[in-house]
Amino acid sequence: MVLKQVIKRKVAMDWIGADDDRGRPSIHSVKYRKLDGTTGYKRRVSKSNRTLPGESKFKGNLNENHEHLFFNHDEPEESKQYFRIKIDLLTHVDGHLIDHTDQEYASIRWK
Repeated sequence: MVLKQVIKRKVAMDWIGADDDRGRPSIHSVKYRKLDGTTGYKRRVSKSNRTLPGESKFKGNLNENHEHLFFNHDEPEESKQYFRIKIDLLTHVDGHLIDHTDQEYASIRWK
């Protein structure tokens, strides 16, 4: 049996937002729930600071849009694209389960 470590949402966001020693975005694996209820998995992604073209540019402020803009490193070079994942739909980062609760159930005791 494999035991997964549970991490808080804030820790997961810190990991995703961290840069490596050279100042480049760090690479992570992410597992997420899609809007249709299925599960998605990306093996090698990094955050992106890029803004999208058009009227509604991607806002880097997570307090306003509640999503991350990622870059998939496993796609072929000619078809690499940026993609968005809502923070609430992220379930795992680097194999660690994300706890999205805000200590809501800390006082409940099971008998």
